[in-house]
This record gives sequence, C-alpha cells and structure tokens, in this order.
Amino acid sequence: MSRIYDDQKLKNLPLITKLWSSVWTPDTWTRDGTGVLLEGIIQSRHRVCISDKSQEKTRYLLLKVKPIRAHRRKFDASGIEIEPNFSETTKVSTGYLNSSYKVAAKGTTDCLSNQELFSLITKPDLDAVTKEFSGPDSVLLWLPEAFTENLEIECETSFRFKTQGNSPFVASLTRMEGHWSSVSNYSGGEAVGGSWTDKVLAAKASSVESSDKAGDDVIGDDEWDD
Repeated sequence: MSRIYDDQKLKNLPLITKLWSSVWTPDTWTRDGTGVLLEGIIQSRHRVCISDKSQEKTRYLLLKVKPIRAHRRKFDASGIEIEPNFSETTKVSTGYLNSSYKVAAKGTTDCLSNQELFSLITKPDLDAVTKEFSGPDSVLLWLPEAFTENLEIECETSFRFKTQGNSPFVASLTRMEGHWSSVSNYSGGEAVGGSWTDKVLAAKASSVESSDKAGDDVIGDDEWDD
C-alpha cells in the first residue's frame, strides 16, 4: 500500500528564530570547493528561521546527521557530475565467464574520513549561531525548508546528501531504502538513489501491460461457434 505523505510532524516542530547581524548571504560559504556526497542517519531535526539585519527571513530545517560514509563530489571537464572513486582498488575479471578476478589499482579514493568531512563543511561563524543543536560525531546540515515538501524526513532514517560546495548547505537529498549502495546515475538524468527494486517493478509493470495488449488480439472460445 502506498504511503500518504503527511507533514504534520514537521509542522509541529517549533520554529526557532536566530538573529544574524549582517545580510544573510549563503553563497559566502557555498562558492568554494566541489562539495561533499554524504550518506548518514538523521539524529535530530530543528526548524530555524534566520532573521538578518535587513529583516529578511529565511527558513531551514537543521539536520543533525551521523555520517556513515562521505566522498568528495566529482565533476568532469564539462562540469557534469560523475561518480566518485569509492575505492583505491577494483576487481577485474580474469577467468572465463567471470570465474575469477584479480584486484587492480583504481587510483586515489575520494573517500573522506570523519575528521576531513568535519573540517570541509564546518563553518565556525554558522556553528556559533546553531551550536546548541550540534553534537559529537555528527554534522549539522542546513536544508532549505522548500526542500521538505513531499518528502518524509524523520529521525533514524537514512539519507544521501549533496552539499553546495564545501559547506553544510544541502543541494539535494535522497532517502535511502534497504542496504547501503554505491551512488550511480550521475549524468543519465535519473534521480540519484533509484533502487533496483524500482527498476524491477517498472519492468514488471511494462511486461504486464504488453501482455494485456497482446491479449486483446486473442480469439475467445465463443467466437469459434459462429
């Protein structure tokens, strides 16, 4: 049965207003670096409104996330995002019908340690405003409230995040279902995080539809009586 989205839990979170002494310009922190691809578990959520000196108000959902693994985002020469190098080695088939393998060098991995992740996306001036929400062994990500529409964001759920540059601001996110998997579908137009289950069900639906159409041309038993 399909789940019906209900954002009531999100609306029930209290809105906490934080004052910013200058004009709020997130691109101050997002313009540097290629960004981070982070898989992690949401530990807590907080609705925050940043009110700057010009009285402009910007709302975010602050997510305290426990990192599972993180990589630098990677782009080709034309600026299209490509899959990071998840490992320094790869398996290469050496036998008939993939019966044996050897391990070959793949190059320097883009994997980040937690310490490297924290140093890349942590911004002291932002943390000074939201330090009450942070915690050990976790990162605090800033998700624009507009991103929360039609998406269930609950504690203890797993998400894959992409950050805007080397910052804690989220560029996109995908809920992860089932086991952890390698990220793919970077330049194919398909949303990152599409699972094999989705593909199998789509193929099955297509097959059933084709069978139904073929069945329209079959002569029924009662037609043979004429």
